[in-house]
Amino acid sequence: MRLLASTDIALRVLTVLAREPPGRHLSVEVLAQRLGGLSRNHLHKIVQDLTALGVVRTVRGAGGGVLLAVSPGEVRVGTLIRQLEQDQPIVECFRADGGLCVLTPTCRLRGMLQGAKDQFYRALDAHTLADCVAGLPG
Repeated sequence: MRLLASTDIALRVLTVLAREPPGRHLSVEVLAQRLGGLSRNHLHKIVQDLTALGVVRTVRGAGGGVLLAVSPGEVRVGTLIRQLEQDQPIVECFRADGGLCVLTPTCRLRGMLQGAKDQFYRALDAHTLADCVAGLPG
């Protein structure tokens, strides 16, 4: 399964924030630098998405920034990815409109892929953001 680039970046943002002492915030500029020089505009959109999910919060004004809104141990990786991916179809027949696949009426692959997707998320549900950061309690 392939995740959206924005989901990958969101996971990295959360990992960086989880390494900070509780209550410490980082500016988007600092986050962008720590993540290899990402676009500030793209990072702002991802931070907005994470804020809407209640995982981070922002501090406005000079010296403001982004910080975790919850403990890293409360963030289930599988749940977070489901929320960020918003049911992105992994193949054509998974699209909300059914896609253009002509094999759908007789194809058994869809069920197999759905089972694999379910197992993927179940495996990730067993882990929290704290598990992604060395030295943090899981």
